[in-house]
Amino acid sequence: MLENLPEVKTVKLKLNDVKVNCYTAGETGSPVILLHGAGVDSANVSWGEVLGLLAKKHRVFAPDLPGYGKSDKPNVEYSLRFYIDILNQIMDSLHLEKANLIGLSLGGGISLGFTLQYPARVERLVLVGAWGLFSKLPYHLLSYWYTKSFLNELSYKWASKSRRFVKWTLINSLFGNPNHVSEELIDEIYALLQSPHAGKAFMSFQRSEITRTGLRTKLAERLSEIKKRTLLVHGSKDTTVPIKHALEAHKVIKNSEIYVMEGCKHWPQKERPEEFTQVITTFLAKE
Repeated sequence: MLENLPEVKTVKLKLNDVKVNCYTAGETGSPVILLHGAGVDSANVSWGEVLGLLAKKHRVFAPDLPGYGKSDKPNVEYSLRFYIDILNQIMDSLHLEKANLIGLSLGGGISLGFTLQYPARVERLVLVGAWGLFSKLPYHLLSYWYTKSFLNELSYKWASKSRRFVKWTLINSLFGNPNHVSEELIDEIYALLQSPHAGKAFMSFQRSEITRTGLRTKLAERLSEIKKRTLLVHGSKDTTVPIKHALEAHKVIKNSEIYVMEGCKHWPQKERPEEFTQVITTFLAKE
């Protein structure tokens, strides 16, 4: 399945004063936009194993969101509203009137917000461990205090000094099977944490979106407004976004399906990319 994959190319998009790096592959089929998660994530980290596989049947675009990867990291408030507007500009720049959106974690929250604001631009929606399926975080007040404190920034500095801690985080939060965590991935994440901008965008996002009483942008309360065909893909052991939120969302979003990746945590697309891609491809092909 990994043979003869379409070539992955890079395009540079200029959105006003912000330059966005975008990976693209595939020449035919409906367009798919892949949106990555937060922390020190990027399009390549989240979607490296999936992009070529999906491009066998779709035109695939995977941007590094501003603040991440090889895109600009401007001094702005990285709010959900900011990212929804950026996605709108990305689609304009790529000359895409409509697209299928696949969002992981933070990217899922952006996809949700975009679908609510610009429904005419969305073909189908896929949410993977998505931000916004919940109205509060676990231990919400503690989380609120943490995001406002110096400890949030310090955590990135501490992680950048310990490869062992990086490995522990990957196993504890992102992968269900420790055998799927490669030494190369540990080295990659460890290197990303050395960047002077590590965590900058996500800390800004957290401070913008996490209020004392709940999330500023109330996506969970509006899930019933989504009319697009929606697929929720979720790891059964996800502790970052517990599966109960996906099950609740499935009940509320009328035109939705759910696929549980048993044994996976928050990165099912990276842990079992072939299974993930097959599920997505099947969903997008349905009449």
